[in-house]
Amino acid sequence: MAEVHQLRLALERSTEIAPRIQIAVERLKLQQEQVAGVSRQLEDLRRELDHSRSAHPKMLQRLQAVENEVTQNADPQKQKDLNAMLSMFKLETEQAEKSLQQFQAREGELTSQLQSEQSKLIELNDRSDQMERALNVP
Repeated sequence: MAEVHQLRLALERSTEIAPRIQIAVERLKLQQEQVAGVSRQLEDLRRELDHSRSAHPKMLQRLQAVENEVTQNADPQKQKDLNAMLSMFKLETEQAEKSLQQFQAREGELTSQLQSEQSKLIELNDRSDQMERALNVP
């Protein structure tokens, strides 16, 4: 009779715990996907940021070369053309600098978001560990 009673208690406990475990596992999976998604976004952004950083000095060199050519050229028509080109290069350089600043700001946001999502994942892992320890207690 005692065995039947213990078996009934074990079944009741199992019935209560199983859905909670399933919910915890699903939350853990979703959080892992969230962390992976933010991590991918951050990696992609950093690649773009690296590309922008490497292209920026070349743009500045090109701008400087055109500025030098404008000051050294005496032909009025050529100077007019060079000034038009110089204006275009200045605009491109300004836009590139704004993009670079936006990338850097977004990098900070994504880094912060990733840390937050990783903290949530750690918390869910801790809860999962607690549940596992609770299940091992007779």
